[in-house]
Amino acid sequence: MFTLKGAFLSAALALSPAVAFAQATLNCGQSYTVAPGDTLTKISTRAYGVSAFGVLVEANKKALGDNPNLLFVGQKLMIPCRGAAPVVAEAAATAPEPVVAAPNDGPVLLTFNKASDPRFVINTGIIEPFLQRLEMATEGRVRFVDPPMMNRDPQAQFDLVTSGQVDAAYVFNGYLTESHPLLQLPMIPLMGGSAEQTAVSLWNLHDRYLSKSDYFSDAHLVGFVAAPTSHIWHRQVDPIVAGDGRIARNDYPVPYFDGLDTIGPKRVQDRNKEKFGNHNEDVDGKLTFMMAHGAARAGAIWTPERGVTEVENGIYTPTFSVIISNEAWARISSTDQQIITALAGLALSQRSAAWDAFDNGHRQIMLDGGLDVSYPDGPLLRELEEAAQAKLAVWAQEAEKLGIPSEQAIASYRANLASLRYLLIFR
Repeated sequence: MFTLKGAFLSAALALSPAVAFAQATLNCGQSYTVAPGDTLTKISTRAYGVSAFGVLVEANKKALGDNPNLLFVGQKLMIPCRGAAPVVAEAAATAPEPVVAAPNDGPVLLTFNKASDPRFVINTGIIEPFLQRLEMATEGRVRFVDPPMMNRDPQAQFDLVTSGQVDAAYVFNGYLTESHPLLQLPMIPLMGGSAEQTAVSLWNLHDRYLSKSDYFSDAHLVGFVAAPTSHIWHRQVDPIVAGDGRIARNDYPVPYFDGLDTIGPKRVQDRNKEKFGNHNEDVDGKLTFMMAHGAARAGAIWTPERGVTEVENGIYTPTFSVIISNEAWARISSTDQQIITALAGLALSQRSAAWDAFDNGHRQIMLDGGLDVSYPDGPLLRELEEAAQAKLAVWAQEAEKLGIPSEQAIASYRANLASLRYLLIFR
C-alpha cells in the first residue's frame, strides 16, 4: 500500500474516548498521545494558542517519518516549548486540513457513481463484482450504494469525487491528460494490449515507480481497469500503409466513453453520420477509425466493405482509475482499509479480463460474419514505433520532474506487457 501526500489521515489504533481525550490541556515540554480528530495544526493550537504546525514537525521528525500528515491514534508526540524548535512554514495553511477518523459506530456507506450504462461490461463484469467482494470481505462494515442520481458525464467523474459530491467512481484516464500525464502511457501507440494485460502492467508501474511520488495525491487510488486495445478499421480496398497519414489524422472519440454505452448504438451511429457522413466516404475516400472490436460492431463501424488491421499492442489502450475521495477513505477503519487494499490493486486489474472476454466475443461474431483481418507490415510498425518514441519522450520528461527514473519505468512497463502477452486471446 502506498501513502498519498496530503491525504486525509486514518486511525490505525482504537482508543476509548476517556483515553483519547484525557489531555484536553497541553503543556509544552511534555509528550502527547494522538486522539481521533487530531491534526498537527489542532494540536499546536491547543499547546501554543496559535497554529505552529512546523514546530511539531521539526521536533518529531523521527516519529512522523517522511509524511508529517500521517498520524495514528495512540501515537506519541513531543510538544516542545516554542523556543526549543524553529518555526517552519505552515504547510496546512494552503491545503485542506487532514483529520483522524473516529471509530465507526455503524457501516460506512460510500456512494459509487458509475458513468456507464448499468448493463455495460465495466459495471456488470468488473466494478459491481469487485464492490460486492469488498462488502463481503469487510462483513458489511463498508458498503457501496448508488448516489441519488447517477451522473453519466464521463468527463465529470474526477471532479465529482474530489469535490465530495460522490465518494467513489471510475475515471477514464484519457480525461486526465493535464492533471495526471503519467497515466497516459497506455494511450501511446504500441503501449497496451488486452485489457487485463494493460491494467496489470499499469498497476505494476504504479506500484514500483509512480507511487513513490505524489502524482496522485488528490484522491485515494484503489486500482486500475483497462479496456481492450484499439485497432485500425478501414475500407478493405484502402489498406493502411506507412506514410499515408491516416492514423495521425484520425480524431474519432473513444466511443465507449463518449456515448456508445449510455445513449445506445443507434444514436451513436446517427451522430457519427452527422459528424463523418457515410462511414465509407471521406474527403480522400480513406476515413479510418481506431477502436476495439466491440466498439466497431456496436457503433456500426464494421461493414461488409470495412476490415481491420489488428495491432498487437494497439494504437491506444483506454484505462480507468478507480478512486475514493480522501475524506471517504478516512472514514474507513484501518483494518478495513487493509482488507480493501489487499483485494484492490493487482487483483482489481486482473478483473479487466471480463472486458477481454466481452470484446473477443464480438470479434468472433464478426469473424463468423466474414471480417477481413490484416496485420501491419514492417514499415507501418516502424512508423508507429517512431510515433510512440516521440510521445514517450514527453512522458519521460513528466516522470523525471517527479524524480521517477523514466528509462527504468518504461522498460519495466514494457517488460510486463511482454510477459503477459499470453493474455491476448486473438492472434
